Amino acid sequence: MPSADSSLLDPGLCANTERSFEAGSSCSGSARNVCAGCYLVQYCNKECQSVHWKTHKKDCRSPYIKESWRPSWGQEGRHPAFMGFEASNLGMTPFGGRQYMWGNMPALDVLNLERNEGFEEGRDYTLLFAVIAASGDIRNLVSSIAGLPEVYTGLCTVTINDREFDIVARNAILLLTALHFEPGIAMPIMLHIWYSALIPVEVLQSLQDNILPLIKDVCTKIQSKPPSSLQAKTWRYGTRSLRLVLRKEQWIRLQQFFNVPEGLSAALAQKIRKSVMLAPGRRDYVDRALYTQPPAWRVCTMKFREDGILLPFGSSRKGFDIPNPTFYQTKDTWPMKDDSDPLRSWRIDEIIQHSSFAKKDMYGSLFFYLRKLLLQFCHQFRNSNVDLQLFQVDALELPSLLKRGGQANYSFDRIEVSNITDRGYLGLELTLSIFGPLLKPRSQNPKATLLALFLNAIHEESYGASVIASLESDKDRICRYLPLTREVLANARPSSADFIRFIEASAMFRDFDKPFRRFMEQCRFSEISAVNGLRMKEKNSIVKSWPLRLGERATANEFDILHASGHHGSERYVEWERAI
Repeated sequence: MPSADSSLLDPGLCANTERSFEAGSSCSGSARNVCAGCYLVQYCNKECQSVHWKTHKKDCRSPYIKESWRPSWGQEGRHPAFMGFEASNLGMTPFGGRQYMWGNMPALDVLNLERNEGFEEGRDYTLLFAVIAASGDIRNLVSSIAGLPEVYTGLCTVTINDREFDIVARNAILLLTALHFEPGIAMPIMLHIWYSALIPVEVLQSLQDNILPLIKDVCTKIQSKPPSSLQAKTWRYGTRSLRLVLRKEQWIRLQQFFNVPEGLSAALAQKIRKSVMLAPGRRDYVDRALYTQPPAWRVCTMKFREDGILLPFGSSRKGFDIPNPTFYQTKDTWPMKDDSDPLRSWRIDEIIQHSSFAKKDMYGSLFFYLRKLLLQFCHQFRNSNVDLQLFQVDALELPSLLKRGGQANYSFDRIEVSNITDRGYLGLELTLSIFGPLLKPRSQNPKATLLALFLNAIHEESYGASVIASLESDKDRICRYLPLTREVLANARPSSADFIRFIEASAMFRDFDKPFRRFMEQCRFSEISAVNGLRMKEKNSIVKSWPLRLGERATANEFDILHASGHHGSERYVEWERAI
């Protein structure tokens, strides 16, 4: 079992991980010397830096870190693969698995007490996270619990649902880890199970020795039950509890998430992952994404695509040699798409505030950010009254399942439904009719809120003519941020990397309000809300309506962050409250 002061909690930062000093010499561990050439690695002293240069110069002088780097198709004078005959819509062709194990929007605190109820030490809260699309990982739960005041004494009851069993299984393992272990031990286990493709043996051993027996005990007790019957188990740890509701066959399958598939070595696991993340046929797709990123960020991205281990850039990967079984359920499949990236799950502006001396190490900054957040979550979780319950059902079934569980009058202070209101999923009418009645009436909590995300509305309402008109009107503003002159733009070929980058960036500058008003009219927002006893808030109180949109006076750094993040600023949150 990893200890609270182990290298997993506090990994060495000196990039000279293969030390060859004379006997008696050692690294101090402070690692305050940073490489001024790239700001990706740091060292404990000049001697370490000098010894490591032969290895480090490959990254420090990487083609990706040069301002002059261009995507390969431009260097080779050919059309990019995503503009080929079969790659319509400018190459928005998914590749890889279909599981969304990481979020595609930055985490948020769904309580946000400061802007809503205010802090009442003993007040109870009930939260519902109901997801069938995007990602049902626990980032919003973690942010919400971590955001509770230290002196909070009320009861926070949380219900989490996801349609995908793999997501529910991983959430259960992560939360059982937070329940069972001390925060300093739980944190690195959670972080690497959540994000690292390879993990240390002590992480897996800790789960097998402490968490797996809890699952096996349930499986033993339900042996005689029908395979499809729902079975519930509640674990209690002091003032905290976790209730997991699964079908019998799923309880049996859950045990597999603690064991590496037979015959799957670390080398084979990495080969499988690289066949998706570094697929030769996707080179142009990767280059297009890299071209939106600052130079040092590109090097970090490629390193994470290469090894899939969430650690500071220069930290040793030694000991990370066990395939993470919550990712690898078979020995021939990587479960996520090739554009999956943990950086999309968290706010970049907050991540970079946690950088070390190696200030351009993006994934290292994410590591430090998550280390602090997860420790805060685990401490708050351990010292609060929190009851969790996890389900794996279609969102349509959830109200009746709560009723069968003796919770007919269950109502919630917050209901977060991700983007199931998008037309491609449940849609607005069905979502509000299912979840609207579960929201607390104003007499119980005037701040009770149903929160929905619209990821695709602006894209659906943007037509060719309007996009071209918007591009023409916003051209001068875009040119303030991208080094592209009007002459270059006028003579650019459609396959030019600069032209493609310019066109993609132009989506960040469109007028989002007008098309969203049109979308609301087409989807009958006012009518459907009223029918379900709800009303759309005039001003959001949990999260900004357009949390990622560039402001009129956005700085170059703000533009660079949004452009590199994979978001467009058109992501829209809508909040509803009960009418009475």
